[in-house]
Amino acid sequence: MFKPAFAAVLVASCCSVAADDSVEHISIYANRTATPQQEVLASVTVLERDDIVARQASDLPALLAQLPGISLARSGGRGQLSSVFVRGGETDHTLVLIDGVRSGSATAGARSLATLPLELIERIEVIRGPRAAWYGSDALAGVIAITTRRSNGVEATVNAGSYGQFGTDVSIVHQAEKLTFRATAGASAADGFNVQPELDQDRDGYDQRFVKVAADYQTDWGVWSAQADVVSGSYQYDTSYGDQDQADTLNRTYLLGWHHQLGQWQHQVQVNRQLDSDAVFGPTSRSPFVTERDEFNYQTSTVLSDNLNILGGINWYQESVDKSATVYERLSRNNRAVFTGVNYQLAKLKLEAAARRDDATEYGSNNTWQLAAGYQLNEQWSLRASRGSAFKAPTFNDLYFPGSNNPELLPEHAVSDEIAVDFAAENVQLSLAWFDRDVTNLIQWAVTRPENVAKAEIEGLEFTADYQWQQWSQTFAYTWLDARDTDSGSRLLLRPENSINWRGSYTADVWSAFVTADYQSRTRQPSDWYTSLAFPDGPSHTLWGVGVSYDLSTELTLRAKVDNLFDKDYYTNYGFATAGTNFGISLSYSPR
Repeated sequence: MFKPAFAAVLVASCCSVAADDSVEHISIYANRTATPQQEVLASVTVLERDDIVARQASDLPALLAQLPGISLARSGGRGQLSSVFVRGGETDHTLVLIDGVRSGSATAGARSLATLPLELIERIEVIRGPRAAWYGSDALAGVIAITTRRSNGVEATVNAGSYGQFGTDVSIVHQAEKLTFRATAGASAADGFNVQPELDQDRDGYDQRFVKVAADYQTDWGVWSAQADVVSGSYQYDTSYGDQDQADTLNRTYLLGWHHQLGQWQHQVQVNRQLDSDAVFGPTSRSPFVTERDEFNYQTSTVLSDNLNILGGINWYQESVDKSATVYERLSRNNRAVFTGVNYQLAKLKLEAAARRDDATEYGSNNTWQLAAGYQLNEQWSLRASRGSAFKAPTFNDLYFPGSNNPELLPEHAVSDEIAVDFAAENVQLSLAWFDRDVTNLIQWAVTRPENVAKAEIEGLEFTADYQWQQWSQTFAYTWLDARDTDSGSRLLLRPENSINWRGSYTADVWSAFVTADYQSRTRQPSDWYTSLAFPDGPSHTLWGVGVSYDLSTELTLRAKVDNLFDKDYYTNYGFATAGTNFGISLSYSPR
């Protein structure tokens, strides 16, 4: 049950502090152009590398679960599958971009964020709300845009923790006149804990390796870039068949880019090739699912006047599963799109509009749009409102999987609204947002194959507060969510009605410390596959954490943290265990 007293204490503690200065973050992906976060007419959270390191999260899903409007349902520990819900949307209703590249499996329909190492991430931008008018399919509930490491010097980290956790990584940079070369590499592994105690009495761990190499070359005709990322590894899981269950994962991305300012016009071109592989092993079988995606992006933008900007571009990508062991009825499909947007400023009024048309094989054309308006009431207070449409394309499994496919499926569609009031000053930032999303043509399993049979309505409130006072800082986020199946009236699975995230920290000359509290109310769980009886609700719970960091020298920093401080016994996905009290420690080298 939600505890108002808990929220009241945290809000009161937040309101007791103020700040001397604030750091301005830049949104790059909300409207496909660099914009100060406070000027974006959408709910956006930006974490830079320093923010990511300071939070000392165990993995990417755990980090995202600390942010407003995001909830998490885990199927085990680090490296195991995790479902990330942005504003109550399905996991595959959030588009994941990595360095601007559409990422994820075309068979499953989503990217596994548990297999993306935090050590490879430079920056995270979370946009809550639809962005299909800019990015097409999958951006129905939001966008998680990740930028990989771009270190400015030699950096290295070694870490260890509970459940046999150990990892290390190193980043380097070399500059020679117009050429800049960067590289990051690392590895990590853990013995883990027993993910499903009722099925198999063993530990379920993971191992992972990653490498990135990138180069930028400055010329009179723009900046040319190239990069390659490879993340590979495996994770173990439990089934009733025994203790040999394992999945091998591999993600590879190759990217070529060009950026040039020609007069008043900016031009950007990006070509990439991506592979997403997940090979599932059992005692007697191996089931690989492989997606290969080739993509081309071009966009151009210009400032027509002091108060009018325009942007437009084209996007093409082809997805194929021709290396998969599963014999799909079709092995590839492609999508062509054109998009445009305009930004108009008139005194205190700001208007934005965007539109996109996607033309895909099999499921036809989709037109999406986005409208937004903002008004600056005074130097500190502002109002904004937006409405947008979005869609989610059926997956390869939905359309082509032999024996259970439905080639007549339509994309899932949604129309979303948001109204927000924001306050920004030197000492505090506040935001209160109401959002509503109606989703139609939801794809669900219907006896022998998937059908467009469901509808959902998702409504919610988000309140966020960021405060600083001298060395003290606090962040607070509260989300109320009402996510329901329109036909049955029942709550959608695994989504909490109330969630709270609080983080208080203190920074001194050579050390800092933080305390976190993350609350989640009860969640409706799925039904048993064999008996159709509903599993018990996931319990409400509050997880506390503490962490410290200490500068041993100007280059060396020692960090330590404890998660689930009071050893809370809980689950977010019935049948799957979660970590008890656990610790982590790391030593980082970073010249300043």
